[in-house]
Amino acid sequence: MVSADNLNLDVLEHIFSFLSGNDLPSVALVSKSFLAAVIPRLYSSILYRVRQEKGYNTGDVMSPFAAIVAHPDLAVHVRNIEIRAVPTIKSRLNPIFAKECCETIHMAKNLASFRCTVPGILPLFLPFLEEKERLETLLVHANLKTDTAKMLAKLNRLQRLTLEFATWNVVDLLPSWSQNLSQTLTTLTLFMINELHEHVLESTLKELPSLQGLHVVGCPKIDHVVTMKQVVHTPLLQSLSLTTSESTRALDLPPPPLHHLRHLALDTRYNQSPSPSPTILASLLTHIKTSFPSLQSFTLKLPERKVVIGEAFITQLVEQFGSSLRRLAFLDCGISLESLTELCSACHNLETLEISIPTKDLLLFSASIAHCKKLHTLVDAHNHVEHSTRKSFTSIDIGNLLVRCPSLRTIETSHRIWTGRVESAGDVTVKLERRLSHTHKELWFMPRE
Repeated sequence: MVSADNLNLDVLEHIFSFLSGNDLPSVALVSKSFLAAVIPRLYSSILYRVRQEKGYNTGDVMSPFAAIVAHPDLAVHVRNIEIRAVPTIKSRLNPIFAKECCETIHMAKNLASFRCTVPGILPLFLPFLEEKERLETLLVHANLKTDTAKMLAKLNRLQRLTLEFATWNVVDLLPSWSQNLSQTLTTLTLFMINELHEHVLESTLKELPSLQGLHVVGCPKIDHVVTMKQVVHTPLLQSLSLTTSESTRALDLPPPPLHHLRHLALDTRYNQSPSPSPTILASLLTHIKTSFPSLQSFTLKLPERKVVIGEAFITQLVEQFGSSLRRLAFLDCGISLESLTELCSACHNLETLEISIPTKDLLLFSASIAHCKKLHTLVDAHNHVEHSTRKSFTSIDIGNLLVRCPSLRTIETSHRIWTGRVESAGDVTVKLERRLSHTHKELWFMPRE
């Protein structure tokens, strides 16, 4: 009899590299050979979330960092560390947990990605991050003082850098830091930074002519006019995210060269009523279209869900980019069924659609998306925009969507992922899996493949 235990270790490792989530610890419990083979995959990513933090102080839960400290030989497998919550004692970071984290980072010689979104704890880890020669991805809450900001700027081999809520100490170092990163950095994300202004952004981008991804979102002093003016320094951009304001200033001419642009995300802010935003968005699309980019994904986020995207904007989007679009996302906003039908009829290559799915008009909605012959993934954006209670989707609802849109394979809702297909005999097969609450979520505007 052939047994999986008889397979070579490298073969088992390759098989298990395709597993993720709860499948990994389950496989580890099967046998010693399975445990040995799954370890590289099991410990490649250490993710620490609120759910793990809750039982730490009582001793009910051991942190993954404690496991690494107890078994130092496992540290060689750690490639990614992500910290989104920490246990506290009287509102202060638990010192034992802090020590475990620092020791793990120190031992993780192959660390390639580090994410930490908890305010105030990054300075503890910076001395150990400095020594990581393989560190390529960094996402941090960058509220730092001058001395720790200088330590952060010593990380000069990064390929992807995301700074959230950075203080002026970090902002002032961006131009010189980017000069040191000019040979490696491909993606720069600046999120919710009040101190960022045009002069610093210009000085930074001048040092990064090979940049492929730029995302400047939620920075009050940097709106669409400023961003579009400065991307002239980054002609190789493939992904761009920016915030639009209600400023009616004219966009700089000539338009920047954005021939390689594939992913565009717009964060639209407004306070006036009526707002000039529809006109601003229309002029922005026209401005970008002059470079004739083949946009593959487009994301639009508005301040409130009650606002319905104008039909004129959808028509313009379809006419200018519909032939190349593969992914569309409309967040914190509504879209009329007429516009949805127009969009789905014209975007022949659309594969993924993220939109608030109306539970009351599900039949009309499904009739609209049925025009998409290549649509395989539908994502319900309702949870992103609204926290009120509404009717949950049933297997019958999902089955009706699959019948009307046969190309659909996956439907994602707030806590569930539905998969299914329509068989040749007309029978509908629907499967349900629970979406893990600790699944890593990128910032909403980041491109998704």
